[in-house]
Amino acid sequence: MCDLRTFVHYWRSTPDGRLMLGKGGNHIAFGNRMQACFDQPSRHAAALQLTMGRLFPSLATAPVVQSWTGASDRSATGFPFFGRLPGHQRVLYGLGYSGNGVVQSHLGGRILSSLLLGERNAWTDSGLVRGPLAHFPPEPLRWCGAMLVRNAIRRVEQAEDRQHKPRWLDTRLAACAGMAGKTDHPQPSASRR
Repeated sequence: MCDLRTFVHYWRSTPDGRLMLGKGGNHIAFGNRMQACFDQPSRHAAALQLTMGRLFPSLATAPVVQSWTGASDRSATGFPFFGRLPGHQRVLYGLGYSGNGVVQSHLGGRILSSLLLGERNAWTDSGLVRGPLAHFPPEPLRWCGAMLVRNAIRRVEQAEDRQHKPRWLDTRLAACAGMAGKTDHPQPSASRR
């Protein structure tokens, strides 16, 4: 399950009856390089502990057994994309989960397994199997923009949690991220008088 925030809270039960809870908007790497911090405990474990208590009051004092950081994965369109690596047809990829990796893993698994097996079906004919449909600006603009937007989203969500009005500039910067395809966009009105 997940909420509709830009940086979603997501959760699911584990086979042994525990709760796995996460929050989008982790570390953003310059140049999309993998970094050691992706395999380390999250700097935001205390904030997740508070969120766990807010979402599940009976678990407010339950210990957080493990935390991790992971890389932020966001596509320019907000939708995941899948395909074969050009020039390397035996290499399949699935990227751009945009904060919904836990929720969309089943979808991605179906698409990638159908591609791997060479099937022609609804999964391989999906519009998501076209590779990336848009690109972010090159570095250093991508990283600088991502940091500005990510930090504005955090401030907006923190203000909303406290039931305060977010700052105007933060709401404008956060709007650059859109809702990552989580909701329908409002239709423009036919006419204005």
